[in-house]
Amino acid sequence: MNDWMRGYHADNGYTYGYYPETSPVMLSWAALLQGHQMPSAKFRYLDAGCGQGLNLILSAAAHPESEFVGIDFSPEHVAHASELAAACGLKNVQFYEADFVDLAKAPLTFGQFDYAACHGITTWVSPTVKEALFSFIGKALRPSGLFYNSYNTLPGQLPTVPFQHLVLLEQRSKTGDLALKATQATFEQLQNLKVPIFEALPKLTKRLSGLKEQDPVYLVHEYSNASWQPVFVSAMMDDLARVKLSYLGTATLPEIFDASYGEAISKLLKEQASIELREQIRDFAVNQSFRRDVYVKGRSKPWTVAYQEALRGFRLARNPLMELPKSGEAYKFKAGALEIKGDYKLYTAVIEHFQKHETGATVGELLKDPQWKRALPETLKVVTYLLNSGWLLPMNSQADTSAGKSCNAALAHAVCAGAPYRHLSLPRAARAVNVSDNEWIILSAAIDKLPQEHWAKHVMDKMDRLNRVLSKNGKPIESREEKLKIIQENIDGFVKNRLGFYSRMGAL
Repeated sequence: MNDWMRGYHADNGYTYGYYPETSPVMLSWAALLQGHQMPSAKFRYLDAGCGQGLNLILSAAAHPESEFVGIDFSPEHVAHASELAAACGLKNVQFYEADFVDLAKAPLTFGQFDYAACHGITTWVSPTVKEALFSFIGKALRPSGLFYNSYNTLPGQLPTVPFQHLVLLEQRSKTGDLALKATQATFEQLQNLKVPIFEALPKLTKRLSGLKEQDPVYLVHEYSNASWQPVFVSAMMDDLARVKLSYLGTATLPEIFDASYGEAISKLLKEQASIELREQIRDFAVNQSFRRDVYVKGRSKPWTVAYQEALRGFRLARNPLMELPKSGEAYKFKAGALEIKGDYKLYTAVIEHFQKHETGATVGELLKDPQWKRALPETLKVVTYLLNSGWLLPMNSQADTSAGKSCNAALAHAVCAGAPYRHLSLPRAARAVNVSDNEWIILSAAIDKLPQEHWAKHVMDKMDRLNRVLSKNGKPIESREEKLKIIQENIDGFVKNRLGFYSRMGAL
C-alpha cells in the first residue's frame, strides 16, 4: 500500500452513489425540525471525502446560486469528478485533491462553509486522519454551520467485526477483492459447520446473506481498511465536542421523532439526564449499526414566530413515481434500524392533499385543509415520514432549472456511452431520483428532443452499441421486430407515467 493512502484502501475507485440525506434541502429540513435554521440558498457546501463526485454534482446542479467544493485524496476520484462537472457545464462546483492531515494545518485553504459533509468515511480512516479531518471541519465551518457525519456504529456492527478482521488477515496474501471472496467462503464453511459464533452473533447470518446483494466495489472499500472501526455514538460526540461541534440530532428523518420508537422506549429516552445517555440508549434499543448525524458549530435557533413560519412554509409535492399501498394496507417506513407502520387512511389523506397541487403545497396549507384536522406536531411527523420514503418531494416551483437540465443531458449521454450513473436531477425538488440504465437511454431521446416516432430506433441502436440483451421469460430475444415491440412498450409507459412528471420537475 502506498504511503499516501495512510492505511486506507484506495486501489479501486469508489461507487457512483447518490445519498439524499446529504442534499442541502434535506439537511436544512432535518436541522429545522430539531431547532436549528440553515440557509436554503446562496450557501457554501463542503464534501470532505467526495469520492467520484456524482453526489455533490447532483446537489450543485440543483443549487446553481450556491458554491460547492469536493475534496478527496484519490487523484482518480478528483479527475473523474472534475471531468464530469465540466461535461455538465457546472460553474459552481470545484474538486480538489488534498490530504486531511495537511488541511488541518491550513484549514481555511478553501474558505469557510455553511455545510460540511463526510459520508461514511469517519470510521474507515486511521485515528490520525480522523483527528485531522475533525480539526479541519471544525475550523472550516462558519459559526452556526452544520456538519453531516455518517458512520458505522455499535452495537449494531458487532456481528461484522469478526468478518472484517478475517478480511484483513486474508489481505496479507491476497488483493482486496480476492481477500473478500476468500473470507466469504470461509464464513460459509463455518456456517455449514454450525460453529458457536453464529449463536453468539445471530445477526451474522443475515449480514453474510446481505453481502451477496451489495456492490462488490462498495464491499471492498467497506471491509478492506486497516482502521475500520465502528464507534459508540457517545464516543463520536466526545470527539467532535473537542473541535466546537455540538450534537444537534439525526439526518435520518423518522429518527427525529421519539414516537417512532414506541411508547415505552420513548418514555425511557425522555428520562435520561444527558444527550449522551439518551443517544447511546437509543442505539442500544434498536441495535443501531449506521448513523447519519448532524452537528452544529453554535446553535442558530429562530424566535418562536419565525420558527413556526419556517415550519409551516415548507413546500412539498406528491411523487407520482411512488405507488400507494393497496387499499387498507399500512404504509411501511424503514429508516436506519426503524421499521414503522402508518395508518392507510391517515397517510393517504395527506398524499391526496398534495396531489391536488401540481406546484406543491406548504405544511401550513395542509393544516388549513378541513379534511385534515391535525395539529402541527402530528402533521410534521406524517409529512416527514412521507418525505423520507419518497412519497413526497421538496418543491420549489421557482427554481432555476437550467443547470439541472444541462447536468441531466451530460449524464444521459455518458450513460449511452457506458457510464454507470443511475440518478436523474430533479431541480425543482432540489434532489435526484433513481433511474435504470435503459430508462436513461429513453431519457436521452427526450433530452435530445428527437421526434417520438424515432425513439424506439434510437433506443435500440444505443442498446446494441452497449451490447444490451433484451429477454423474455428468461430467454434472449433474437428478432429485431420483437425487440422494437418491447422497446416501444417501454417508451409508451415512460411517456404515460414519467415524462410529464420529469418535465414539471425541471429535469428536461
